Amino acid sequence: MSMLLHRGLSNFLFDFMDLYLTATRIDTTGGTREIMGKLHDIETMLKDQTSLISNFPKGNEFSPSEVLMESPLHNTTGAIAEISSNTFTSPSLGFADIQQNSDMHTPPLSIPPEHKTHLLETIRQIYFSVWNLPSNYLLRQNGVTHQPHSSHGGLMRIMPQNWSIFFFSSAHQHHPLLDESEFRGIYSRFIKRGPDSSIESALCMVVLAIGEAAMTGADIPSLKTSPPGIRFIRHAMPTLLYQSSWSFSFNLSLPQALVLSSIYYAYIVRPLRSWRMVYSAATIIQLQLSRHASYQRTPRERESIIRLFWSCFLVECDRIAELELPRSGLQQLTDTVSLPACTDLGIVQSTSFLAEISVRKLLNRIHNLLYQSGKSPSAFSSTTLTVRNDLSPVDNLALQSFCDELHSQLELWHSSIPEAARPNLEPESIAITSSDRQAILRIRYFAARHILYRPFLLQVISNPGSLPSGETIDKARICIESCRSYIHSTTPVLAGPSQYTWTFSISSLGAIVVLTLASMSPILQGFVADIAELQEQALGNIRPWAFSSLEAVINILDELQRKHKLLSRMQSSVA
Repeated sequence: MSMLLHRGLSNFLFDFMDLYLTATRIDTTGGTREIMGKLHDIETMLKDQTSLISNFPKGNEFSPSEVLMESPLHNTTGAIAEISSNTFTSPSLGFADIQQNSDMHTPPLSIPPEHKTHLLETIRQIYFSVWNLPSNYLLRQNGVTHQPHSSHGGLMRIMPQNWSIFFFSSAHQHHPLLDESEFRGIYSRFIKRGPDSSIESALCMVVLAIGEAAMTGADIPSLKTSPPGIRFIRHAMPTLLYQSSWSFSFNLSLPQALVLSSIYYAYIVRPLRSWRMVYSAATIIQLQLSRHASYQRTPRERESIIRLFWSCFLVECDRIAELELPRSGLQQLTDTVSLPACTDLGIVQSTSFLAEISVRKLLNRIHNLLYQSGKSPSAFSSTTLTVRNDLSPVDNLALQSFCDELHSQLELWHSSIPEAARPNLEPESIAITSSDRQAILRIRYFAARHILYRPFLLQVISNPGSLPSGETIDKARICIESCRSYIHSTTPVLAGPSQYTWTFSISSLGAIVVLTLASMSPILQGFVADIAELQEQALGNIRPWAFSSLEAVINILDELQRKHKLLSRMQSSVA
């Protein structure tokens, strides 16, 4: 009887994991000439990697030539970093069979658009099948947030100066879209004449909304019904929606306000509204980048447009990495738009902004090349719990070389960041990280390493009757360590408000699923003996944000933790 109960619990947990992993995709991210050169070297290397991967199955040896990348606006060039051809010397033609259904013509810096389902649908399925809640439960939570109209009356009495100041010390550090001195002039005029229907007024109210949201913790009872800053957004939204729908003006204040409103909605954990606003901004930015709109631009205006482009890119990628939503088309332009110069920013802020852009590109490349879905499931897919068990040793060796090359790019990215902005990857450094920007770059690093080595972990747990090679086990261990470091690294960020709350929470759920699977494997469970502590830590990180759609994630983690504890007790009693 106990064996039957144990088997039933085990099957339930695996079915539960499979339902989640069937759809979720875990992403879950210079001032000086030297810094710009280093970062452009990384960009050049990433760009050139497309041809290297495309040629992978076509021969036994590759000698990548030195390629120069020219910035279309700044004429900045950088030589590609030397990549050892030894990585590709293995005669691993079987890798072509692994990826035979992948569209290699898809831009490598974009996230593949074809997926069976998206995360919201997955959570809805789990709720519907396990907890018997309404099928549109998650859609109602994310997509139908009432935002009533209110008049301008009394608004001027609730605008303390420190909210705009706090904006520049918080959100502006991640997305340097505004010139602070120029904005002070706009804000001064706004204070004198009061709110109106102008785009400058809307921009000021969005800045105030972000400032208030960034200053407010998650322990306020009214966060679900009246989030901080929402009163300002209510006044700004009619202008933003009207102007974005009907205006063809080249006034940069409009896309700036739209991108910042997207960031505001990320602060209050409204991912669909965040996507809606950044999608609108992306349309305008693409028009700004067109030839007829840009030829009369000053260098300062071109720099502003480029920063807007890359901020849109960062925000949109965070949304579509986890949600199956329409793409704006910005990702198709990443090879043609130069990096921003950032000459007016401090060394840490400028370098961190450029470094996050670079690692986001690399994350997209991993998504595209390892997890691209086609008409038939690929051998290693992010949308399925199983992998093909008919891979030859040559195929496995090819995949290992392939992932090692991408990992070398990740390490090069990290080592090329100047020391002042470079995140420390050691576990003990989490509590002493010197800046929020370093914390975000650290999280991006472990997110990339997690999804890069996850196929090897899935290969181990999907073939329990066979003994994997030592190389496969070692790479599965790297995946486990990356998931653990991800959970630890997100703890201080999720302790307060930020634009990354929803993204990091969803990715934490994915990391816990992977760690829980590893803890059930006889081969891997020794690497994750602290699974109970990690589950509890992830729950503690996300629980303060239960006022949003993340309540569903908390319920899933609670149920996962409960079933895992019960299964562990049954295993102990049987033993």
